[in-house]
Amino acid sequence: MKQTKYFPVVYGVISALIAFIAVFFIAQRTFHFSVSMAILSAGIFAAFFYVLSYFRGHASYEIKAIVAKYHLTDEELAKITGMKASDFPIYHNKLQLIIPKRQWPKVLNALQEYDQQHQISNEKERK
Repeated sequence: MKQTKYFPVVYGVISALIAFIAVFFIAQRTFHFSVSMAILSAGIFAAFFYVLSYFRGHASYEIKAIVAKYHLTDEELAKITGMKASDFPIYHNKLQLIIPKRQWPKVLNALQEYDQQHQISNEKERK
């Protein structure tokens, strides 16, 4: 995987910047907030969107990293997660996350458990 570990941070910063600008102008022009109140509300929304986007980017990165590490197929992913194989299309050896973002934590949790089981079994084989 050529993605760097900075992807979630960059994704979060871009999302926060867009949210800040949007909320600032909406608060100032539509709700007629003062500049300081518009900046405060825009900052709160920007922080929220940064955290949300950071965790989404991190989950996406982790899921794709585990799939690439074990060269998992769509059938194997379906068996591990209990979902359908059509939920995990793989094009050009890269997983396309088309499932809703609300299901990403479930998939990530299942893949992290799979990863731990393989690490434990590899340690037992080495001994």
